[in-house]
Amino acid sequence: MRLNYLHYMAAGIILLTLVTGCSENDKLPGGSGLIEATEVVVSAETAGRIVRMDMIEGDHVSTGDSIGMIDTVTVGLQLRQAKAALDASRTQLENAEIAIEQAELAFTLAEKEYDRAKSLIKTGTINQQQYDNIENGYNQARLSVKRARASRNAALAEISRVEANISLLEKQFQDCFPLAPISGVVSEKYIELGELAAPGKPLVKIARIDTVTVKVYLPPADLTEIKLGDRAEINPEDGRESPLTGKITWISSEAEFTPKNVQTREARANLVYAVEITIANENETLKVGMPVAVTIP
Repeated sequence: MRLNYLHYMAAGIILLTLVTGCSENDKLPGGSGLIEATEVVVSAETAGRIVRMDMIEGDHVSTGDSIGMIDTVTVGLQLRQAKAALDASRTQLENAEIAIEQAELAFTLAEKEYDRAKSLIKTGTINQQQYDNIENGYNQARLSVKRARASRNAALAEISRVEANISLLEKQFQDCFPLAPISGVVSEKYIELGELAAPGKPLVKIARIDTVTVKVYLPPADLTEIKLGDRAEINPEDGRESPLTGKITWISSEAEFTPKNVQTREARANLVYAVEITIANENETLKVGMPVAVTIP
């Protein structure tokens, strides 16, 4: 009889332990959410026809990888034209420099003649008309120097304008070869070979999946039990024995109503705080949009 009593007591203790453990586990902060990733939409920065696509959906890419190529014929011709205009502008500058040199030599000669004329007019060696002609020649030589220098400044300004235009065209030429801004996986392709691209038109979307996030919503009472940097357990519910590990990287400072993707109307009416967990995903176990359960022990 005593053995049966001890047997019942042991069973009761085990049952109580299990119930208590389950109850305590149920109280741990957590919830469910969908896996999200940093996604970048790469858009065209110049207009033209797509002549090559180097990526398809599902491709793994690294920062700087080529996405494709936009037709370069038009911008290439414009670039050649601008470079020819630059050569012409430099020639104009050389001519302006020569004109300045000639004008300055003529001015030096006219200035000497004018200085002599000022002495000769006083002694009566030359008459007033001769003096006036010499003075006019001097003034014309001085104006010629100014005009030559103005031509040089105009040539310099034209060179600066053409060089700026060349820089713009070179940028447009480089824009014909869009590159991946981040490493990740091509999650979506928006354009096909032969289609026309335009500035701002999306080409592909790249998702960074080596690090992903999940957002859960906790009631105010749970916020006192968590803090930034706390560990979180992520269970994709795929039959694995041990959960993945994440870290709390953001806690909302404002309450909000539970998002509409929560199943029950009663739950959606509650005020909650969003909590974001960041998870290392080196083996790409977690996919964008995958539902997971989160527990913050």
